[in-house]
Amino acid sequence: GSNTVSQYRIDATGTLTPLSLPTVSTGDRPQSVTIDPSGHTAYVVNQNSDTISQFSIGATGALTPLSPPTVSTGDRPYSITIDPSGRMAYVANQGSNTVSQYHIDVTGALTPLSPPTVSTEVAPSSVIVDPSGRSAYVANRESHTISQFNIDATGILTPLSPPTVSTGNTPYSITVDPSSRMAYV
Repeated sequence: GSNTVSQYRIDATGTLTPLSLPTVSTGDRPQSVTIDPSGHTAYVVNQNSDTISQFSIGATGALTPLSPPTVSTGDRPYSITIDPSGRMAYVANQGSNTVSQYHIDVTGALTPLSPPTVSTEVAPSSVIVDPSGRSAYVANRESHTISQFNIDATGILTPLSPPTVSTGNTPYSITVDPSSRMAYV
């Protein structure tokens, strides 16, 4: 792979046009990209370098690395999500069976919470925060489960009771409807 993020403008018809700088560099093997709710910061999970690249989004839409340009994750990060308030970020780490948890400061930079990770089951492949911001869910690909967490006022994840529910084989992704009443895997 090229270890980059491609940047496009969307015209009135929905057509993508590359920006004048069509790509920006990331870490090794970027897997997932997300944007904070304010639209000011983008985050890219780099699976082989165990990092998140963090970028500010300029007026033209171009990405510029923050300082620091990357932060560490657990082993083999696969997906990232931002909570609805834009204050917290969570990363599913497939290799370490954990979720990394971060605070987002006013510049958009990520700072690990304490503790920096919480345990999941085997091979977490995606993490999502429900629209209410009260719960987080993690699809565990190799254990065929969803880990379910409460999110406290500081952003820390705490397992619910029960801590997991069963799914079909090999769940990769989970989403929650806008009302926070339904989840789909």
